[in-house]
Amino acid sequence: MDKKKKKILFINSFFGVGGIQSSLINMANELCGEYQIDLLLYYPEGKLKDRLDSRVNIIQPSWVLKSLGMSVGEALKSGNPLIILFKIFGSVWSRVFDNRLPIWIATKIQPVLKGYDLAIAFRPETRKKMLCSGFVRVLCRCTQAKTKIAWIHYDAKTLDNDSKFNAKYYEPVDKIVGVSASVAERFAAVHSGLQGKTDYCYNFFEYEKIIEKSKIKQEIAYSENKLICFSACRFSVGKGIVRGIKAFAPVFKEHEDVLWYIAGDGPERENIEAAIKEEKLENRIILLGSQSNPYNYMKNSDLLIMISYHEAAPMVYKEAKALHVPVFTTETSSSYEMLKDGTEDFICENSEEGIRNKFAEIMNDREKLYNAKKALEGYRANNDEAFDKFTEWVK
Repeated sequence: MDKKKKKILFINSFFGVGGIQSSLINMANELCGEYQIDLLLYYPEGKLKDRLDSRVNIIQPSWVLKSLGMSVGEALKSGNPLIILFKIFGSVWSRVFDNRLPIWIATKIQPVLKGYDLAIAFRPETRKKMLCSGFVRVLCRCTQAKTKIAWIHYDAKTLDNDSKFNAKYYEPVDKIVGVSASVAERFAAVHSGLQGKTDYCYNFFEYEKIIEKSKIKQEIAYSENKLICFSACRFSVGKGIVRGIKAFAPVFKEHEDVLWYIAGDGPERENIEAAIKEEKLENRIILLGSQSNPYNYMKNSDLLIMISYHEAAPMVYKEAKALHVPVFTTETSSSYEMLKDGTEDFICENSEEGIRNKFAEIMNDREKLYNAKKALEGYRANNDEAFDKFTEWVK
């Protein structure tokens, strides 16, 4: 290992599937050629672990941090009585009172990690009743670094996250970095005493891999001679899929050539299937299930649809732009900031009526859709701006 390299530490929860975990892996893989990258994850296991570059070092957490990051089932399966007992105690205590005591115990047992130029809590503090939290507290109490940063992945104006309870934990850090300028601004507006510390840095992407994967043949072929809409997301209430089905239904009935393919799965699947059936759109809205490679479906579509109730800085915005696919989206905290280059006119009011009206406008004016796709052909995605931020922070 090259001792001359600057050292960066990231603190996160686990390697499970999710936007935060994906963005961390992208960032670590991009930076590990220039810096020594260490990861301290509460529970360093999960489906995305295999995507991590072998040059990135995984630090084994203490048993108590591991307990925080595990589900109850994973804790029981571990067979470690300390992990099991602390998981049960911490979960019950947090629900009855709050997570301060379990997190305090965890930070007392976790050894202090020293010698870093930059240490980052890559997950924000969560709600006070949640046991899997304390990332900023671990950063402040269990690391020694020249610069300490708390990373913010949520819109503080639409998701409270017990802001009053957690505000004091952000005070010792040197910077609070949002995943977009809008996210940083909205966090500062909620936490007025922390305004002088806020900054932003866009997510890193493995653009070359995205483009390579987009060229692989799809497992399920699209219908020919149709206008193809595509979405990829977890099936949760916040993604607004049921609302979208109801909003799109009258437009679909007017435009027989439009199909909507949706990749993903989750707790809302039954409600989504019921809504499709209710609107009699079984042959127009096709559920693809979870797809390990959504990029070929995305690349070969005419329009990427994202109609969430709220988002911070969705990774899919830049993924779609990199593949030169226009994005139709509801207005959320970073939509106008991140969707430029001729596609910002596809942002709609965040309501069922707003979705319906804008979608109808696009379907009635196919020339506008063609021009938006044409405008994106000159877009060349890169991580230069984000990389420059790190260069500045580790000087």
